[in-house]
Amino acid sequence: MDPIQRRAIRNGVVAAAIAAATLFAFEAIRPEASPPQATPPVTASPSPTCEATWDVLPSIDPDEQGNQLLGVTAAPDGEMWAVGGFGPPEAPTSTLVERWDGQLWVVAATPNAGAENVLNAVAAAGPQDVWAVGRASNGAEDIPLIEQWDGVGWNLSSAPAIAGGAALYGVAAAGRTVWAVGASGSADLGTEQALILRWDGKAWAAETLPALPGPSVLRAVMAVSPEEAWAVGAQGNRPLAYRFTGTRWRRIPVPGRGQLVAIAPAPGDGAWAVGSSILRWDVTAWTEAGAARRLGTLQGIAAVSADEAWAVGSSPGAALGVTRALVQRFVGSGWEIVNGPGVPGSEALTSAAAAPDGTVWAVGYRDTANRRATLIVQGTVTCA
Repeated sequence: MDPIQRRAIRNGVVAAAIAAATLFAFEAIRPEASPPQATPPVTASPSPTCEATWDVLPSIDPDEQGNQLLGVTAAPDGEMWAVGGFGPPEAPTSTLVERWDGQLWVVAATPNAGAENVLNAVAAAGPQDVWAVGRASNGAEDIPLIEQWDGVGWNLSSAPAIAGGAALYGVAAAGRTVWAVGASGSADLGTEQALILRWDGKAWAAETLPALPGPSVLRAVMAVSPEEAWAVGAQGNRPLAYRFTGTRWRRIPVPGRGQLVAIAPAPGDGAWAVGSSILRWDVTAWTEAGAARRLGTLQGIAAVSADEAWAVGSSPGAALGVTRALVQRFVGSGWEIVNGPGVPGSEALTSAAAAPDGTVWAVGYRDTANRRATLIVQGTVTCA
């Protein structure tokens, strides 16, 4: 082996030794792998605590003898309308309409059609298309009273002549179709018969209904669309419900006894109705879903969502002859009482409506030592 070969072999051995030493040093100083860290458990955020309350808002009382509100509705743009009458509580002389302008309730001028005049219900087809119905009288018999807001003012709308007279208690609108319900004949004489009027965009006409034995009356109506509507009331001491599905009105079975006085749509093609009891429509049938609390009676219903609805009315107070406003709220599985501030004297809520912002408005009246006055309340839910 020549010197050059011996030097190459020696250099290779040295390089291998250096590489081995370097690898040993690297393994010696490389840190051990950290043990896997346990993933912290995911905890659900606590459910918010929500509280429902209602507050009294200032309203207008134009007459010294008496004032009352019997119906309320929310227009699609959030504007609110409330209707009733003023004058002696049992025989109001003038119609009363109040409008929420976003800050205050103000009185709107309205026409009258007789010596007695009162509006029982109101419905908004749009911001410039609002309808109100009730009754007028010159002493002989009641006549249907229909008025329309056209964006400028309230005007009388000509109702068809009804033999024996008639009064209207409910109204609903869907597009250009408007429904008004009530009864023809006289309650005092026991000749009342359920009545439905339809506005087709040009004129009012009476609808044909299945014949019913004995007295009957319709107290409220709900329009789902121009082709679908509901009307509820009573036949004698039994609740009464009709459904319109595009061509005719059909009677739908209703459980319980007594009467139904208000109806409201619920999301998902459902509906609520109140009166002697609380009923719920589940797309296939009406079922009992609660009752008025505190020995009270319910007069209005409004649904905010599929899991939230408000019912209003009145219940006996602590003192003899005194009534207190009754507000109940459905929260998914049952009804609860909603407390409010109360007002001096007696009070009663007669109608409710859900506004687009999720609040609920209710109207009625309160009796003081001097007169009957209007009452407007707003229900809200606060979550912390």
